[in-house]
Amino acid sequence: MRLCILTLDMNKKVATLIVLAGGKSERMGVPKHLLPTPQGRLIDHLHRKLSSQFAESLLVGRNLAATGGEWRMVEDIFPGHGVLVGIYSGLLSSNTDVNFILACDMPFVVPELVSHLISLCSPAVDAVVPIVRGYYEPLFAVYRKSSIPGIHRALERGNLKVSGIFDTLRVHTVEEQEILSFDPELTSFINLNTPDQISLLSQLR
Repeated sequence: MRLCILTLDMNKKVATLIVLAGGKSERMGVPKHLLPTPQGRLIDHLHRKLSSQFAESLLVGRNLAATGGEWRMVEDIFPGHGVLVGIYSGLLSSNTDVNFILACDMPFVVPELVSHLISLCSPAVDAVVPIVRGYYEPLFAVYRKSSIPGIHRALERGNLKVSGIFDTLRVHTVEEQEILSFDPELTSFINLNTPDQISLLSQLR
């Protein structure tokens, strides 16, 4: 399938940043988006690093009222039902057609890689999804609003696995070799799950 690539003018912000913070953080023990970094909370770090690329920044989760900051808060439509519900809630609330979905526990995101993924999201596709180490990375991916009906149908059937929706969407996959051109160490795909990983946040600048 031939793709018509978007040309991104950084002065014309065509996408929304949607960060998912609705997980239970059972292994971490504390809400991941509030983890401390040298420059403040993790969620503030992500906003400083990425928000200039986007028309708006949404934080999706539950009980977010105390978070504050530069985010528009969006409550999960069905709290406690997983990240697919978070994606769905964010897409429904977004004011742009193109949206970058990011898990809140991925602090080493490379902005240039994000820009590249957005540039690949033509009207001919519903989602742009990286493949790293042989696996989809659906929480570091671009989704158009055209993906909403497919996600809705999956939720109605009780199918909560994110990768399960890709068979019903027009997905442009981005192979690891292409990703390495923007992120040679694949640091964008490091996520924090346990307390012993909190020390990694000291590396953030």
